[in-house]
This record gives sequence, structure tokens and C-alpha cells, in this order.
Amino acid sequence: MEAFATLLGSEPKFNTPARTCPVVTDEIKGIIRKCLEDNRERRATGMRKLQWTCRSIHTMLLERGFTLSYPSVCNHVRRISATMGARPQKEVYVRREHDPGQECEFDWGEIPLVICDRRQTVQMAVFTLLHSNRRSAWLFRRQDTLSLMEAHRNFFAEIQGVPQTMVYDNMKVAVIIRTGRQGRPAVRYPTKAMQRLSLYYKFEERFCNARSGWEKGSVEIVRHAAFVSRQSFETLDAAQNWLDRIFLKINTTSGITGISDSQKQERIHADLYSLQPAPQPMGCFEAEEHTPDNYGTINVDYNNYSVPEGLVGSSVLARVYSGHIAIYHQGRRVADHVRLEGKGGWSMQLEHYLGTFLRKPGALDNSTAMRQVPAELAELYRVHFCPDRQREFIRFMMYARDNGIMQSRITAAARSLRLNGVRHMTADHLKVELDSMLETDMSENDADTIASVSCLDIHPRQQRASIEEHAETTLDSLTAVLCRHPKLHAGNIRN
Repeated sequence: MEAFATLLGSEPKFNTPARTCPVVTDEIKGIIRKCLEDNRERRATGMRKLQWTCRSIHTMLLERGFTLSYPSVCNHVRRISATMGARPQKEVYVRREHDPGQECEFDWGEIPLVICDRRQTVQMAVFTLLHSNRRSAWLFRRQDTLSLMEAHRNFFAEIQGVPQTMVYDNMKVAVIIRTGRQGRPAVRYPTKAMQRLSLYYKFEERFCNARSGWEKGSVEIVRHAAFVSRQSFETLDAAQNWLDRIFLKINTTSGITGISDSQKQERIHADLYSLQPAPQPMGCFEAEEHTPDNYGTINVDYNNYSVPEGLVGSSVLARVYSGHIAIYHQGRRVADHVRLEGKGGWSMQLEHYLGTFLRKPGALDNSTAMRQVPAELAELYRVHFCPDRQREFIRFMMYARDNGIMQSRITAAARSLRLNGVRHMTADHLKVELDSMLETDMSENDADTIASVSCLDIHPRQQRASIEEHAETTLDSLTAVLCRHPKLHAGNIRN
């Protein structure tokens, strides 16, 4: 071609007519234009996520009986869009600088995990201090008001302070949006739970604009850092422990160009130093009164939870937390359950029905309470006590309940006996082994007392349990004070 151009003295010119696509008729072009005009209206009315795409336009044309390829649709969408005026200008973002302790972002994120060989979606509450990008997160079974309050309580207790402003998106558990009428703008109100949080911890809440994900959130950063390499865990607590270890790395490395790791630590120190003082942790639960039914259970959110058999017909108080339920009778804690998901579930603990089983030992094998004991304990019963020694097993379980012996200790004693060559176990064998294990533990605890007292590195899960215990103690103390001073209580209600 270069030799031919040299011979002619100029570049060769070819008479190539403009090619048209005979398959795309004027009728099809009109339909495509109508879809693009609909997109313009939907963008203006807040329906950005319901726009026509090239794929959806192609599918619609095929359903109407037209025959054309997907690339032909894409080409004509591009050509027609160019004739419909100037394209909307891209959004310009404004970079902001944040003073230490000024703002903190909160956001929810969904994490698909495999918990105990079952795939489920876990909710992750993420907090980010904007000055230093220090992050914290907690995992929950559900995204509800109790989880929102518990996440904030844990975060404020962890950083031992409160930021001046908390930034949220338009989540239902935090904000109520009332659509304006007659051209008026929509009005956003914080929920009652958010009002309780902001009044108790004395922070201001700020809500982002709708459909503006760039204004907040670090969910993607945390999700990719923690759960891309691992998705399977035995329990939700194990997943939380894994997440806590990942945060040790996230919060010690900068990851931002121009900011070294030491500079990030300085920013974190400045953030924590500038926080408002945090009050005592608040109790995050809903209190409900129940009367146990003939099955010895109470119904909470369409799921049944057992109580000791002696409380059937009595009044009990259930404290419903985000992940568990604590049941009280006359101020004494009588039962604890992991909060069930879904509806129609039963959580029945064997120790709540031992008196009934002692009178009806034949009902033990097929009972729901027996089916829900750990597999190792069920195997111990099946091999050594079933079918002729049910009462011996029941009396031993009553002995363990009355002495505060956990089921995990019983199975550990059974494993130790098997290792020592005991083939036919009795209740007496287990009692002797439990006493021996208790003496060993006491001697080890005495040796480790000084080291445990001087250790300041508390595990996040242990810290969370202590926060819960401290919050309950504070609430009980305030309740006692109000009960002793009825005038003060009445004054608080009037205010």
C-alpha cells in the first residue's frame, strides 16, 4: 500500500458508501429512542436503578417479535444517545478535612458466610473515625434496633469516648423519611432508638443524601480485607474473633499514599484524645413479661424458649438482646438462650425438665430437649445409660445442674475416662473425674492469678461480655434508686 501511494503521489481514496443496518428499522429506532427518553425521566424522579439497559431493550424487542442482535442494539443506543442533547455532567466530589474527634461514619454491610456448615447472611456494623480512618466492626444475626444500639455501645466503650457527630445513611433503623407533598421536599426524622442513643451519649447525628454512597461507608474495605480469604467459621463468635484480628492489621497500617504507618498512629491518638467523655454503657435490650405455657416455654418473636419447669404458670421477665435472651424470675436469672432466627423454632434446655424426666424416664429419648444437647453428650447417654439406666443419667444431670457443672465439662470428663481405659461408665465415675478436674483447675488458677491480674490486653469478646455485665449492673442500681425514691422517679417521668 505504501508503494502504491508513492506511485500515485498521494494516499489512495476509496469510494465506500455509508453502511446501514437493514435489520434496525425506523420502528425499532423509535422504540429505542422512547426507552432512552424514559431513562431521562426516571433519573429525574429518583428511579435511577430502574432504567432501561441495552440488555433489557434487546430482550424487550425480541419479545415483541423483532429479530436483531445485541451488538446492533448497543450501536444504535450509542448513536441515538448522541443526538439527544448534551450528556449529564458527571458528579464532582468535594474532598473534606476532618478535625480529630469530630466525625465518625456508621454503616451496615451484608456478609455471606458459612457458619457451622450452613450458608447465611451476616450483618456487619462498621465504624470509621474520619480523621484517622480507624475502623471497628461487629457482626450480628440481624439488622434491627437492638443490634444498632448494641453496636454503638460496644464502639463507644472500646474507644472510651464519643465523637461529636455520627454520620449515617438512610437506614430504616436510624431514620424515618416522610415524603413531601405538593412539591415539598422529604423530611427525615431520627427514630426513637437513635434519639435515645444521641441523648444518652450526647452526639449529633447527620444523615447523608439519598443514593450517595460516596458520602460515607467503609464496608467494602473491611469486607474485602477480612472475608475474601476466609468465609467458613464454626460459630459467629469465631467469625468475630477473626474480624478482630484483621482490625489489628488494618488499624496499624496506613494504606494511604503520603501517610506513613507512624503518622496514622499519631492521627489515631489525636482522634481518641479529642473524643467527648463516654458515659456508663447503656443497657441494650427490650424487656417483656411472659407466663410460661404447659411446655415450660415462653414465646418471643414467634420462637419458643424453655424455662425451669417449676416456673410454669408464673410470671417471668425476658430481656431480649440482639443475639441472646436472658430470663429472670423475681430478680434472679433463671435461663439464657441464643436468640433463634426465623419463626417457629424451639430452644429447650435439658436441665429445665429433669424433674419431669425423673418421673417419666421413657420420654427422655425422643424429647426435643434431649435432641438439642451437644452430640458428644448425647453419645455418652446412648452408649452408657440407654436404655436401662435413664434415671441414673437424669440424677447425674441434676447433680451437675445443682453444682453449676457445664455440659462441656461433663464431656471432657468422659473423654478423660475413655483415655484411662474405662469402657463402662457410671455416674460415680463421672463425679470422681469431675472432682479431680476441679482440683487440677484450682491449682492452675492459683499459679496464674498474678499474671492474669496484671494483664491489660483484654480480648474483644471478653470486653464485650464485661460491657454487658456492667450495663446490667448500672441499670439494676438505677432501678433500685428509683424504687427507693418514688418522687424522683415521678419527676423523671414528668420531664
